[in-house]
Amino acid sequence: MKLLDIRNYKKVIPIIQSADINTMFALSVLEGKVEGKVFIDEEASPASFFIQHPYRMALLYGETNREDFYVQLVSHMLNVQNVRNEFEWLQVYPASLYSKIDAILGSNLIKKNPDEPYKKSFSAEEDTKVLEYQRINFSFNKEKFLAFKKKLTNENHKIVTTSETIFNQLDGSVVPKYFWNNYSDFMKNGIGFTLILENDFPASTAFAAFTIGDRLEIGIETNERNQGSGFGSIVCAELIDYCIANGYKPVWSCNSGNIGSRKLAHKLGFEEATRIPYYRLPK
Repeated sequence: MKLLDIRNYKKVIPIIQSADINTMFALSVLEGKVEGKVFIDEEASPASFFIQHPYRMALLYGETNREDFYVQLVSHMLNVQNVRNEFEWLQVYPASLYSKIDAILGSNLIKKNPDEPYKKSFSAEEDTKVLEYQRINFSFNKEKFLAFKKKLTNENHKIVTTSETIFNQLDGSVVPKYFWNNYSDFMKNGIGFTLILENDFPASTAFAAFTIGDRLEIGIETNERNQGSGFGSIVCAELIDYCIANGYKPVWSCNSGNIGSRKLAHKLGFEEATRIPYYRLPK
């Protein structure tokens, strides 16, 4: 696995765009909207690309006949060199790579029930192995969304555009600062809306995790003490309204084990389109 010079990222964009799965996080790296890394199998005529987003997401695209590449890939997947201290999530393309992953990992791969709720703690065995879940890509049904919006109760919630203060203040697992280099980049290439409670407390924020062309992928974070309040659906509806008004196609994807995200997606008018293997790499 050889590190690709950032000056060559643009050459990879049309290759990744040809995939029929959601690769927006990888394209955000290639377009320079966030600082990531790209590895290739060889410099002369690369056939495989391993693209890392700083939000611990990675894409393996393409097959190679270089077995040394797969040896290095397995080392990375199993964290043999202790290069990461957090889990990393990997999706691969094309589908023919699924059997390749099965073969090169062997007993180091555990296939999870895709509808099992994801948990952050694992058994000693699962902690050191690759776990296979599923990544769900949704399609947006505008009519269903508009029908949902009619049911929203108007309680005059205070919703503001996500400010720099909020951008830097937000804590959680899905917040804008993990998806953008800085607030300036966020406002130049994205957008966010935050529901504010008394004392200017940010209860829930829906934001553009990625914008690629006319597509905007939604990220959502609700403060733990406000979860179950319905605030997430309110700010997401605000962001979807923004998408519709500004010519963006709203995009939603999530881990199959994220039951809350799946339920919220369906509520907002998204419909399950495809499922692909999604690999949790150990730390």
